Amino acid sequence: MRKNIGMLPLAIGSLPHADTESAITLIRETMPQTPHWPQLPHRNAQDTMVKQYAFPLINSGLVTDIEGKLFFDPLEDHWQNAVANFYQRVNAIKAGNPDALDFFAIPEDAAQGFYDFIRKGQRGELGEPLYTKGQITGPITLATQITDSAHQSAYYSAELRDIIVKSLALQAYWQTKTLSPFGRQVILFIDEPGLYAFSGKRANSVHKQQITAELNVLIDAIHQADGLAGIHVCASTDWSMIFASQTDIVNFDGYDYFAAITCYPEQVAAFLERGGTLAWGLIPTNEIALALTSEEVLACFYRGVDELAGKGVPKERLLQQALITPTCGLGNCSVIVAERVYRLTGEAASKIWKK
Repeated sequence: MRKNIGMLPLAIGSLPHADTESAITLIRETMPQTPHWPQLPHRNAQDTMVKQYAFPLINSGLVTDIEGKLFFDPLEDHWQNAVANFYQRVNAIKAGNPDALDFFAIPEDAAQGFYDFIRKGQRGELGEPLYTKGQITGPITLATQITDSAHQSAYYSAELRDIIVKSLALQAYWQTKTLSPFGRQVILFIDEPGLYAFSGKRANSVHKQQITAELNVLIDAIHQADGLAGIHVCASTDWSMIFASQTDIVNFDGYDYFAAITCYPEQVAAFLERGGTLAWGLIPTNEIALALTSEEVLACFYRGVDELAGKGVPKERLLQQALITPTCGLGNCSVIVAERVYRLTGEAASKIWKK
């Protein structure tokens, strides 16, 4: 498994476009070496990071969807049977039944961008990328968006948490395998904006080792499918939980929240030493990007490298084991902003590579 990716542009996944064709065209033009399938939340209500990855739970009868609100209801009469059937599917996959994995596929009407991306790959319309990228919602984020019958976050139930983690791990495996024919290797990001809730002292409310262990379940599934795993967190978090995981890529907001990552120089150094890659989120996903230049992005990157190097992180590794990304997904931006952000990401990565 190749881990030292080098300086390439990468994106988080969501775009504001209403049609897949224009979204994929933008991706191919700006990130031909690392294209990703587009998540398009404006296309319909199902094409969102929570709903897309809740379908195996809904279809198992474990989660109920009422007007877009998702909740487990262990008090329902069918609950025990639904749980038993879910774990039977999980065990069937472990026993080597490939057909059982289809249950954990993303439905096409909830991810048109994924399936149109796959079809373009099958027709050779993605060119010859070095990597193809996908994304999946992380277990903490998904669990904090689904409640139980008492309106408490599902994350605080060991039983519900285990179901969510196992479901996401199998979806991660399926997605990595499905994307693998169209690039040398698949990069699959675990998107965890919910980890912002566990930054600083707030991390004490949930055992940090538990969070790391659950992330590792998804990472192991991605690795078993011969993919590279990344973790994306918006804003800040307790980064020690992330660096303690087995992820290959750590994606952080280096534009507004760079100071947070500088609190962990020893963990950053150890992560790079074992072959990890830092994905620097340097292009803001708002109107600021319209006036930003690639030279300013480069200056921000080199300032960050110097600051971390000043704290003892090897500068050569910082320069070599780096990717450039937007700070977050662009599903809530205008198309004009999104197009500028993608072009700026590609330009900045190219200039840093040439240096």
